[in-house]
Amino acid sequence: MRRLALLVILALAGATTRAQVDSLFAGWNHLDTPGAAVAVIQDGQIVHKRGYGQASLEHHIPITAKTVFDVASVSKQFTAFAVALLVDEGKLALEDDMRQYLPEMPDFGETITIRHLVHHTSGLRDWPGMLAMAGRSMEDVISYDEILAMARNQKTLNFTPGDQYSYSNTGYTLLALIVERVTGLSFREFTDRHIFRPLGMVHTWFQDDHEELVANRAYGYRPHDASYRRIGNGLMALGSSSMHTTIDDLILWVLNFDDQRVGSKMVHAMMEQRAPLNGGGENAYAFGQLVGTYRGLRTINHSGSWAGFRSIIMRFPDHDFSIILVSNTTDISVQHAFQIADAYLGEYMEAPAATPGILTDIKVIPEEFAGTYDIHDALVVRLASENGILQAHVPAQAPAALSPIGADSFHVSNWNAIVSFERDTVGHVTRMVGLGQTVQRSQPNEDINVHSYAGGYYSMELKVSYSLSVRNDTLTAIGPRGDEIALIPARQDVFVTDSWHMPVIRFKRDAEDQLTHFEASNGRSLRVEFQR
Repeated sequence: MRRLALLVILALAGATTRAQVDSLFAGWNHLDTPGAAVAVIQDGQIVHKRGYGQASLEHHIPITAKTVFDVASVSKQFTAFAVALLVDEGKLALEDDMRQYLPEMPDFGETITIRHLVHHTSGLRDWPGMLAMAGRSMEDVISYDEILAMARNQKTLNFTPGDQYSYSNTGYTLLALIVERVTGLSFREFTDRHIFRPLGMVHTWFQDDHEELVANRAYGYRPHDASYRRIGNGLMALGSSSMHTTIDDLILWVLNFDDQRVGSKMVHAMMEQRAPLNGGGENAYAFGQLVGTYRGLRTINHSGSWAGFRSIIMRFPDHDFSIILVSNTTDISVQHAFQIADAYLGEYMEAPAATPGILTDIKVIPEEFAGTYDIHDALVVRLASENGILQAHVPAQAPAALSPIGADSFHVSNWNAIVSFERDTVGHVTRMVGLGQTVQRSQPNEDINVHSYAGGYYSMELKVSYSLSVRNDTLTAIGPRGDEIALIPARQDVFVTDSWHMPVIRFKRDAEDQLTHFEASNGRSLRVEFQR
């Protein structure tokens, strides 16, 4: 009787947590919304598996466990697994120079190893931002060959290999090509033969043909007014993205981390292996997976985002617990996976990190802090007063309010960061400390002659031109597609834009103080030169 009572209690508890998960996605579980597929695995058993919303709004096809999703960067763990299989077989080594397999890649004067590519420490520029600078829309048909050509044309690195972590989709696409060179098989064929079919993942593949007919395909959407708009997806970024699969197949993949049907113990140990940076700093990125913690519990996870698709595989290995979430709309985020974890594992977790207390009795005079703070190549922060509130403006992001938590110290909730300010001996704010830097405050120079920057600028790396001219007193860049980008002066020779792919533009001069070129940067692609 006691055992029966215990089973009843466990069943009721399971029903409660499943209901909690259902409630998280109730807003998308309709005939006129896209949605998600969710699976929860505990102790090797599927304790929750369900689809919510529609795979196709046009045809009212519901999402099920057999719906095919593009899982975007979740693809990377499969690429890393393919590399680990070849290392295990002795067909390549992590310390090998990538140019041993890719001799057509430039010699940057620094060795980029397979390990650098795996752990995102290569310094290679990221292909999405680079192709966007070249005038490509992310809804265009983007081929594997186009991405590889962009990689071959790179002129410089973002940094010395191994010095920093910087997420590089380019590196993972090059890993796919290395797999092809080593095995003589296409990347799609290799992963099918050595990973997918052995695991029974019969509805999984890397897309190398955007015109291929796909049964049970989900389409990606974004909210628009009171409805949704479909997002085009012609991407064939083998290695870094473009894996199509179902939640049923991903369950087989997750179970393989426990039963290890495919891959030796060495391969599976490698999948959690991290590599320190050159200076000894920690890098949380392992083999296509991030190793970290959430509310005190060890996690191994990776998320993906592309063309309306959002995905995550999150594992809590010490609790034999995993979450798989795949969705086809931008208004579902990977944070939903963390909420699922809260529902199931909350009793084992530490309390959520407390938000710094906002001090309402501190009088903030925004003008004291207003100005420009030049953080690094791709980040310039402008502070200004908006209706009496101190706001931070970062290119291509919504303004973020600074809330006081102490004297000259603020919490920026949008960034989950704390910044503080230093003053000189007479009390003037001179520097900002935060975001990993200490930087001087500067005021925009209203005497900047924007007309002096007008002209044509050409990138040898991207093979495209930008034309700069002044329109209504604003320096404006016209790119390869005819799009206009307003350049807002931050300080002398430094401009910011609202464009995600080139948010900061820095003009350079020769010894005679003549403008020679500008360098465009985004977070993952730095100092791309455009000669005047």
